[in-house]
Amino acid sequence: MSFRSILKKVTAPAVFKGRGKPRLLRTALAAAAVLPTPAIADSFTLSTLAGDVEIPLVHVDQGGSLLKPSAPSAPPFSAPTIFSAPLPSGSGARALGVAGAFTAVADDATAASWNPAGLTQLERPEFSFVYRLKHDRLSHYSGNPDYKVGDDEYSNHALNYMSAVLPLRLFGHTAVLSLNYQEVYDFSQRFHAHFHDRATSSERYTRSSTTTETLFNRYAAANGYVDVTEYLTTRKTTILDQTLSSSTLGRLDFEQEGSVQAITPAFAFQATPKLAFGIALNLYQEGLLGSPDIHSRTKASYHGTLDKLTTTSDYRDTSGFWSYTGEYISPTLNMPIGPESGEVPPYSSSENRTDLSRIHYTGRYDVYDRITSFRGVNATLGTLLNVNEKLTLGFCLDLPWTAKARQSRRIYSSVTTEGDNTRAASTRHESKDVEFEFPLQWSAGTVWHWNNRLSTSFDVSQTWWSDYSFKADGEKRINPIDGSDYGDHSVDDCWALRTGTEYLWVLSKTEIPFRAGLSWEQRPAIGRPDEYWGVTLGSGFSIGRGANKIIIDVAYMYSWGNNVMGTLVPGQKDTLETDMERHEVYLSCIYHF
Repeated sequence: MSFRSILKKVTAPAVFKGRGKPRLLRTALAAAAVLPTPAIADSFTLSTLAGDVEIPLVHVDQGGSLLKPSAPSAPPFSAPTIFSAPLPSGSGARALGVAGAFTAVADDATAASWNPAGLTQLERPEFSFVYRLKHDRLSHYSGNPDYKVGDDEYSNHALNYMSAVLPLRLFGHTAVLSLNYQEVYDFSQRFHAHFHDRATSSERYTRSSTTTETLFNRYAAANGYVDVTEYLTTRKTTILDQTLSSSTLGRLDFEQEGSVQAITPAFAFQATPKLAFGIALNLYQEGLLGSPDIHSRTKASYHGTLDKLTTTSDYRDTSGFWSYTGEYISPTLNMPIGPESGEVPPYSSSENRTDLSRIHYTGRYDVYDRITSFRGVNATLGTLLNVNEKLTLGFCLDLPWTAKARQSRRIYSSVTTEGDNTRAASTRHESKDVEFEFPLQWSAGTVWHWNNRLSTSFDVSQTWWSDYSFKADGEKRINPIDGSDYGDHSVDDCWALRTGTEYLWVLSKTEIPFRAGLSWEQRPAIGRPDEYWGVTLGSGFSIGRGANKIIIDVAYMYSWGNNVMGTLVPGQKDTLETDMERHEVYLSCIYHF
């Protein structure tokens, strides 16, 4: 047998067939054990009355193990509302019976809110109050198949207006003082949704390494020995494939209520028989006369599964060359042999490992907001011009104002993983000083008296909603319409048109009015304003004449808007549409002294 044949016979099994695995392979496997695996995070987003919430789902450590989800993190401090502007509340059954086309009419105690100059038309001391009832129905439609929405309905009622009026003479001119309570903004809102969030991600990580090793062995031959030295190179490639998937089902509920009221002293002065001026000072706050303060609650509950499929593949290719020296030994001769060299036959191997992990989890996320110590001041200015016995013109300017308040927030979050029943929970309380910037509003109106019983009025108004903003102490100023940084998204100023007709049926012992009106108004939204329409009907009757006269009025308003409130829910812009229907009833009573 040649020494080349001896070499092939003694080296191949020892190096490549792997009895106990040679050192080179052990080294390669050790390298695989410390292969760094980048951490991977996966999450889903939860959409509420006030801004977005990121909930981590999947974490993979350096060893490829699936870690449990953590409790959801809290969003930044923001306005306590699902995104929308507060709804201005109209005042009085008579004014709303003609759809609010009242700037140039303004001839009852609610004139302090419509046009304070109109108070000069009141001839006797009087006391009045107005009560309202409201029912809203919101029909939501979602273009996102994983975000299920339906209808929301809610009702509320409140004292809408109360006033005391005292006419007097001042420097030979008619003047009127009044003290008023009015509901200015209504923050009521409801929303609920079911969501299904699915996420899948696949990642591949590849690492290659090359190791070299020198092996030396002495082998006994039939007639001597051989010293073999191998110079081996192993190229190792490790491929880690990870598929991470999550499936989450949940429910979101949002409730908000509360209103802003004002105590409003007003003064009107008739400068000439045809021209009058008026001013009202509005002292705003919340929670007057037992009305609820502004508060909201967002509740989210969810459950789901996390899955991780990991496949690890190791590929090894070994090649090299050998050399040997030795000695031939016989009874008569000792003779050195070699050196000789050659290539080691290439050798390849592979190994695959698969791991599947699954975790079930349930969680909650609740945010409770409350606004207290709400305060603000502004003025309402008005003028009234009787052009002639047929035509009257009116103009009113409601100045912009800043409301300062204290917002308190309690955030509770928890997540429980099944199997080991581990639970992570946290409760956090925050309080900050906040401020709302409310916009300027102006209105101009006209009324045409067909005769002493029939009149038609028309109003046009604009609200500068582009100036509306919210800011918490230490935070950026935001746009409350969608929660974005103030100025990032434009909000157009909004117009409104209103018209109404009143006919007075005069009987021997009473007067019965018949009123009807039509309105079109814009409300702030991102991109372009939302449009709403309304129709109104009103009537009433009087009891008595002169002192002790009582006037009862009632008005019904039906308003609607289609495809509105598109920024209601964070994360669902351009997919969520809402049709709104509102029914309102106003009942007023005026008592003349």
